[in-house]
Amino acid sequence: MNYITADSLGRNDRVVVDDGLPYLVDKVSEATDGGVLVQFSSGDTAHYAAEDEVRIVD
Repeated sequence: MNYITADSLGRNDRVVVDDGLPYLVDKVSEATDGGVLVQFSSGDTAHYAAEDEVRIVD
């Protein structure tokens, strides 16, 4: 597993969230506050600051 900044996320990245499970990224867009809005294939969404480090599965 690696860490990248949230603004580097792309479609089909697998982000490990708080429950320790990987979630498949479906869509990444810029939030109105300059952050990153991530929509997962499960329908769940997450908001990150652009510089937040997120854990991904290689």
